[in-house]
Amino acid sequence: MNDAVAGTLAAWGLSLAEESLRKLEIFSAGLIEKNAVQNLVSKNDEPQLWERHILDSLAAAALLRRRLRPGALIADAGSGAGFPGLALAAALEEFNFELLDSRERRCDFLSETAAAMGARNVAVFHRRVGEGGSGTGRRYAAVTERAMGQLENILPQCLNILAAGGLFLAWQSAAQLARPRPAVDAALRKAGGELSETFPYRLPGETEDRHLLVFTKRK
Repeated sequence: MNDAVAGTLAAWGLSLAEESLRKLEIFSAGLIEKNAVQNLVSKNDEPQLWERHILDSLAAAALLRRRLRPGALIADAGSGAGFPGLALAAALEEFNFELLDSRERRCDFLSETAAAMGARNVAVFHRRVGEGGSGTGRRYAAVTERAMGQLENILPQCLNILAAGGLFLAWQSAAQLARPRPAVDAALRKAGGELSETFPYRLPGETEDRHLLVFTKRK
């Protein structure tokens, strides 16, 4: 972790324990090692893995601590290379995470890396989002989604696996929010949710804010 990352975390009010930093270093090292054969992230992103992926994932940490109680169960939809799920699990040891992905090789990477990190608050499931996690009818206090596709397609699936009052956190760029999105509004109404918070943040070296959209399930 470099000074720019540390300064951004401090500005966000997020202080990482030594154990959390150790886990994140193991995660980043393991990801770069496996990236040569699995194409987990763009090769161009490797020198800025902390800024582009780990720090971007951790933007949700303080928000989750503010909105959820310790012990809450969080699903990471389409976890892929572990963003944001593994990064958040390292920083937020008081919560439990289920990482869901439809690709078996990605799940193997997530399971192996979680074990290497000693992340006892992580379980990995080879399942699509609509199939839930460890059991039929599983309901989560929160669902995170960083890069799965069109929001109007993902939104109903993620809201569907939330408990009443649960939170769905979607990572969005300034460009995505700059234009009207009637399909997103329609999907939100149909799924019984509402936008309860828009959380702006900025990464080192960038000139535009990124945003976390927080949707709440009404029923």
